[in-house]
Amino acid sequence: MDSLLRPLLDAPAAVVYLVCGLLVTAETALLPGIVLPTLSALLLMGFLAERGTLHLGLAFAVAVVAAVLGDQLAYLEGRRWGRRLARRVGQDRWHRAESAVARYGVPAVIAGRCLVGVRTIVPRVAGSAAMPYRRFAVGSVGAAVLWAGAELLAGHLTALVV
Repeated sequence: MDSLLRPLLDAPAAVVYLVCGLLVTAETALLPGIVLPTLSALLLMGFLAERGTLHLGLAFAVAVVAAVLGDQLAYLEGRRWGRRLARRVGQDRWHRAESAVARYGVPAVIAGRCLVGVRTIVPRVAGSAAMPYRRFAVGSVGAAVLWAGAELLAGHLTALVV
């Protein structure tokens, strides 16, 4: 999967920002997005920022906006279709996520962003469980800032070692 990102190493900056932003948005916005290489995309952006191809601040902004946008779309899908999504996700995974969101609220949204596979489910569960939108949005933005910052920094530091 990571080989799909290899052409971005020599692509113009605008293409890299666009492709990586779309991947990050689609991972959460689309239920099958779990298979997209978003971690690799963020690491690549951090790496390219260290190389001077990208600007780290702009890469960070793109990653955060894309993550928040994907979360918002997934939250709205959960609000609209609710429990019908549980069949597509799997009842067991859905119930575990639902329990975590009900028990922990915003911290569950933040933790969900950091866990592969869970980040596609938690926004939908929050919408289905009628978590107040403001609380969800605060958690989504906070989580996106932490997640994108950590992944971009890891890519940035990796470039220093290579």
